[in-house]
Amino acid sequence: MSNLDGVHCLIAGGTGSVGEAIVRVFLRAGATVVVPSRTQVALDRLSEYLGDDAASPRLMTVVGNVGDPADAVRVRDEVLSRVGRLDAVVASLGGTWDERLKLVDVPFETWRNYWDSNLSPHFVAARTWLPVLAGRQGSSYTLLGGLSAVMPIAQYGVVSVNSAGQLMLARVLMEEMKDTCVRINQVMFGYIHTRARAAHARPEWITAEEVGEFCAYLASAAGACVGSGVIQLGNRPPRR
Repeated sequence: MSNLDGVHCLIAGGTGSVGEAIVRVFLRAGATVVVPSRTQVALDRLSEYLGDDAASPRLMTVVGNVGDPADAVRVRDEVLSRVGRLDAVVASLGGTWDERLKLVDVPFETWRNYWDSNLSPHFVAARTWLPVLAGRQGSSYTLLGGLSAVMPIAQYGVVSVNSAGQLMLARVLMEEMKDTCVRINQVMFGYIHTRARAAHARPEWITAEEVGEFCAYLASAAGACVGSGVIQLGNRPPRR
């Protein structure tokens, strides 16, 4: 496990099915972890999942919407006033798509709502937190996305197009901030074994905990050797 002693991290989306595992991994690696969420109910569910780890004095929770420009600024100011600085941010943002429609059959409101709830929060989070990290030596910003950005999937186009937009967002951020201190990485996954998918998860899927461990590595001193870039993590090799 990576050593994150003394590292201050914010996990945007830390109450989600992947984010909760990232929070646990970071706490157990020694980090001070900040988790914002739109509702206290979601934060309470996170505490239940974390169990004894929820009592850690290194865990800070904030009620606030990091996808809303005005509220994101309020959350940023509150976080910095309480923890003093940030060394790393992980953006585990976005939801799922279960409707399985061809793009030409997707209602416009559904299209717009998916973009507003999935890509826009990444944009708002980046413009809020990257300036905070830009001057901090060794800092890192990690975006999580799906391999559907580069693999068109029929009846999953809303997600694929959105994921491709996030991928380009990350690449533009890398280019525009290449002369600052922050390392920016877009980490792309296939299927992830989460608690929500446990009933039908396959052995080759990586787990949410493994995602957390990789994010912790990128945020650690050891991960400083990894420059800004796009990293694809697919399924584990089949057993022979």
